[in-house]
Amino acid sequence: MSALPMMKRRYAQFNPKRKLLTPSEAEVRVAELQVLASRARYGGNPEHKRNPGDFGLVPPSDPRQGKSLCDVARIFKRTEAEALLRAGLRKGLVSDRMDGEWPKNV
Repeated sequence: MSALPMMKRRYAQFNPKRKLLTPSEAEVRVAELQVLASRARYGGNPEHKRNPGDFGLVPPSDPRQGKSLCDVARIFKRTEAEALLRAGLRKGLVSDRMDGEWPKNV
């Protein structure tokens, strides 16, 4: 009987640092978010796609087990993913943390 290594859970609980802007904060930043929405592009990550659709991704040859897959959302077209990303930015559905000029999460 071979012993397989136990997979460590990535997150034991909800990340309290992951918060959306409040509606009043998003209202103040509406012009900035409109500009970001016009510049936003979606590339995708092959580790999160079993079916790469038209994203031009090559699934990894040795995917990490336990990696969450975006396929559950049934978005297989890059244009649809970009439209949703831009809509999230326009509506202020972004995190309060930034990575440079971009919100950490949309």
